[in-house]
Amino acid sequence: MTLLYTSGAPEILVIIFIIVGLFFYFIPAFVGRNKRDSLGITLLNIFLGWSVLGWIGALIWAVTSERKDAPIMYNNPFQPVAAPVSNTEQLMEYKKLLDAGAITQEEYDVKKSKLLTV
Repeated sequence: MTLLYTSGAPEILVIIFIIVGLFFYFIPAFVGRNKRDSLGITLLNIFLGWSVLGWIGALIWAVTSERKDAPIMYNNPFQPVAAPVSNTEQLMEYKKLLDAGAITQEEYDVKKSKLLTV
């Protein structure tokens, strides 16, 4: 008894099913293609995607945001030294403080005498 296929419908359905299945299988690799870890995501997807956990792991890895690296802080023993301030500039600062009421006249006179005797 021979079976004769009059139409190619079952073969077409199988091909469509395989194409759709491959599309869904590689969703994690497609989603993570622009990430720094794209090679790792793609390899996990290819080799362990056939297990449900491997596919879910690759998908989670693909959709999570990338870790921001903390800026590197160096302990610099050489701190920049501020430019020396002249006596006139210091005297002008004290005058501004006196005018603003931050220091008294006596404090201003003491600071002024120290700067002028130096």
